Amino acid sequence: MQSTGSPLFLLRGVRFVMNLQDCSMTASLFTFLSCFLCSFLSTSGAQASKEHDNGIVNALIPGYDGNGRLSWELKANEVLSFQGDLYHATKPSLSFFGQNRIRMKARSASGIFNVKVGHARGNQVLFVEGDGFSAHGKKWNWNQKSEKGTQHMEFNERSMVSFDTNLKSFLEEKRSLTIDACPLEEPLIESPVPTIAHADSIEFLAVDEKSHHFFLEGNVSVSGNELLLLSGRMKVEFENDGNSTSGEIGRISKISAFEQVEFSQEGRICYSDSLTMDVLKGEVLLQGKPARVVDEEWGAAVGDRIILEKGKRRARVLRGDSGGRPRLELPAIPDLGFDIKGKNP
Repeated sequence: MQSTGSPLFLLRGVRFVMNLQDCSMTASLFTFLSCFLCSFLSTSGAQASKEHDNGIVNALIPGYDGNGRLSWELKANEVLSFQGDLYHATKPSLSFFGQNRIRMKARSASGIFNVKVGHARGNQVLFVEGDGFSAHGKKWNWNQKSEKGTQHMEFNERSMVSFDTNLKSFLEEKRSLTIDACPLEEPLIESPVPTIAHADSIEFLAVDEKSHHFFLEGNVSVSGNELLLLSGRMKVEFENDGNSTSGEIGRISKISAFEQVEFSQEGRICYSDSLTMDVLKGEVLLQGKPARVVDEEWGAAVGDRIILEKGKRRARVLRGDSGGRPRLELPAIPDLGFDIKGKNP
């Protein structure tokens, strides 16, 4: 009987079971099996892509970090030799671990893997589910480790990511509530609305245990409940305060947008060259030459630097480096019926 959590390899009817309780022994055994797999499939040559009995079926292959801890795990219906150290996996499913639990899962119809270096790629849609987000896209790449961080994943076609963080109330104007002594009905509680982003390409990675970054490029759009943010490039930063042991990536801490930024909320629209939304601080900084905030109630504010504050329907216009003076464009004053040429009393 196979023990819980023990990877099972099936190779032409031969069964291998690995015990994950001893990391050093597991790593050694995994190295042996990898070499055995490479040797076996390399001798099969071109026949490996034609004969199913020359591959591994129901494969479960673990990957480890530098400390011998389980970092990722690959499951596939079948693994066949592709080229050199590369192998073709049918219906691969990747699990990524953090703090002794699964932090993220990814699946696709097929993919090319290099299990020695922790790399994979594919042209079909890859679906990713993580704590705090979900994503999918085509022409994808995954690297266990890169110059930017770990678990580096990118989509280069039809990319979408959905964040659980709801940004509707971030800059929403505070309103006073009137509570009846005997309410006839219970107040309605709005269901959380995810924040959804689309772009030509999306990549994300773990900078460290507490920080995760998402990079979006090309025709970027971020939409939520009564919120729309458009730009050419964007960076979304997640921070985990470390108090939780669930392994979640945390909440959105900062959004930085560049190139023809347009930020719309109910009754207000902003234009700028760049935008920095500091969720933890509770403010948005717009910069441009000039930046512009158009409000349907009080008109337009124009300046090199404009700050919007959370919970306040106002904009602070600051003098920029160019020395341009801030200005406020008020709505037209209605005609009150006075005669401009009236006589002095």
